[in-house]
Amino acid sequence: MKQLNKLTRLTLIAVALVSMAVHAQDEDSGEPESMQPGLYATTDEGHLILIQDGEVLELAPGDSAFASEEGLKSIDTPPSFLNWPCSSDAAQSRKFATYAFGDLTDSNRMKEIVQRYFGIPEVIEPTPNWIDGDYHGKFSTREIIQFSSADYWYFPNSERPFLDKKRPKALLINLFIYTRQVIIDNNALDALREYHGDEIPVVFVFNNANAVPITYFGDNVTMEKLFDAYFERGIKIADVPMWWLGDFHLAPTVENFELIFDIPALEDISAGRQAALTADIEKNGFKNKPIFVSLLAESETMVIDQPERVRMAIESGYTHIPTVFSFIEPNAHLARCGPGTPAGFTETAAPSSGAPPPPPGEVLPPRLEPPASES
Repeated sequence: MKQLNKLTRLTLIAVALVSMAVHAQDEDSGEPESMQPGLYATTDEGHLILIQDGEVLELAPGDSAFASEEGLKSIDTPPSFLNWPCSSDAAQSRKFATYAFGDLTDSNRMKEIVQRYFGIPEVIEPTPNWIDGDYHGKFSTREIIQFSSADYWYFPNSERPFLDKKRPKALLINLFIYTRQVIIDNNALDALREYHGDEIPVVFVFNNANAVPITYFGDNVTMEKLFDAYFERGIKIADVPMWWLGDFHLAPTVENFELIFDIPALEDISAGRQAALTADIEKNGFKNKPIFVSLLAESETMVIDQPERVRMAIESGYTHIPTVFSFIEPNAHLARCGPGTPAGFTETAAPSSGAPPPPPGEVLPPRLEPPASES
């Protein structure tokens, strides 16, 4: 069975610094044993929580903190040893040059951002934590639409209102140095203009040198095309913004899934598992989580995380399956240090003649057929 759970979800880290002895159950004797004061950790959902003597400090991704006998506190400027992967020669050699948002001139900031990215390449640091509402700056609609196009890099799930309360209210503008494209999130532009007025908070997403939008592959994109582009030329598609709200890259046909992966037959899934999956699909569809397909660079394989769910979606009447693709590259941990040129990929200019160019004219997302329902 080709099955691998490679979800891009980190787990919640709860860390307790204890100032007095705590007790745990001894596995051999069944008696509690005294444990030494120190740090204890567990993981779930990508948050960091420090707990000490009833005091709780919750950290967002990228935040830092310090715990001592005197208490807990956040750190605005973390010590360099906490950032050791990004201070390494490997990280620095792959990274693009950086500048601060405040370094921009006032005449045409958006045009300057684009020119600095394509020309040097140079990107803005620090990266705003846009999930928590941060952004690079506010821009007028007039400044934004100068880069308007019909291209896109993801689909939002149509079963959920786009301006869901969990979705940040900033406009994403994705920049691709490989295709020399600036792509505005057209899914959000009109909704955010109505929400904010003419001045819209903007987050610029600077992609690695080997990333492209999904429209790079034209109308009839398939998983095989993505596979070939990644393993033959090192090209990958840009991340979806929020897969946990149902955003996805592509909705391949169920026939495409059955051709590529070992999707289990219905009789190979227990009755209880069938009932649970069918109930969840009928209630939620794929608005909480698409199917994940991971492309693993070292083994040159493509694997799926929930083949049984795919089978039950087919049984429920789905003809297309919303899917997110993750790309496991060499030295993938260095990607968090900022955009740049990944190991083994050297081309930072426009695509070579062997790569398909972005399709001309308007490219519209495919319409997904709704699932059949017996209710």
